[in-house]
Amino acid sequence: MNKFENRFRAVLGEALDVDLEASAMAETLDGDTDPDAFGANTEPSPEQSEHAQINAKIAQAQSEQAAAMEGQIEGWVSQFADFLELLNGTGPGSIQTVLADSESDTILDRMKQSEQRKIARVATELAALTESFKGYLAQSGNSSFRHV
Repeated sequence: MNKFENRFRAVLGEALDVDLEASAMAETLDGDTDPDAFGANTEPSPEQSEHAQINAKIAQAQSEQAAAMEGQIEGWVSQFADFLELLNGTGPGSIQTVLADSESDTILDRMKQSEQRKIARVATELAALTESFKGYLAQSGNSSFRHV
């Protein structure tokens, strides 16, 4: 078994089915050909078995690490969404709503006159960043992002 096959099986989490492979090989032979004549050892050597166990542990650790990173990104996306709602939401507690509803000749009115555009610009950039992070999450199952 080559290293790519080991990696492929580890990623898929499949166990090697020796009986299925041996019977498949036997079915391809002519009727008078003995499969044992090929000397194929269908039992994995202790060294191969040890390597398979190590590869499985490595694959498990990498899978856990990837899940932890995805969880961290999901947490950031959630915090971004909460901050966007505070900054530029439509609810009564958002900064933009409070400034828009402020009374004339108050500090909030003064802030509204000078800061509304900045708030909208920051909210737009944060929303774009949030969507970008969601895109990475959507791609997290893509094998080209493994161990980059």
